Amino acid sequence: MICNFEIVPEIVKEHGLELLVVSYGGSCCNLFVDLMEKNGYRCKTEIWHRILCHCPKHIELDIPIIYIYDNPIKAFLSMKRRGTGYWDVNQQKMSNNYNTHLSDENLLRCMINQFTKWTGSNNNNLLIIKSSEIFNPSIISKLETFLNRKIDFFPAEYVLPKTHCTNIKNKNLDKLFKKYEKYIHKINNFIPNK
Repeated sequence: MICNFEIVPEIVKEHGLELLVVSYGGSCCNLFVDLMEKNGYRCKTEIWHRILCHCPKHIELDIPIIYIYDNPIKAFLSMKRRGTGYWDVNQQKMSNNYNTHLSDENLLRCMINQFTKWTGSNNNNLLIIKSSEIFNPSIISKLETFLNRKIDFFPAEYVLPKTHCTNIKNKNLDKLFKKYEKYIHKINNFIPNK
């Protein structure tokens, strides 16, 4: 086990985390966190790096929480492309287990499970956004309404991603994505609540 979630609220207070940003990876989360820190929020604490950035389930905290997601195929391929330190570590964090069985299928299952748990939560201090929103001017009012304060540095400057999810040449990955096609479709067609 990586983290005992019962003590996370205490650690969050102790470390001064002011805004929790969570994703399954490959979803522009680091860019988003950098911009929120430029807005004066403390986001990058030890507990965030250790587990909360890819927290497997919704946790009750007294701070605003933003869950960011993207096309799961694109996000998966981004982690796979970056290799060791992303592909493996994200699986460990999303399963809260250093000894989880590492595989492409496990990573995709962890992503789907995390998405389901976070988006299934109905909490007033949780905002769910698709990563593409970060580059759209409408993100400003969405964040300002949620956080009840003025936000600068948004929308982020769009940079063409290094990872594309079209024309997948790896037959094993193609089979994996077909196996989980229903879940991938659900995520891609999810409409955030706010």
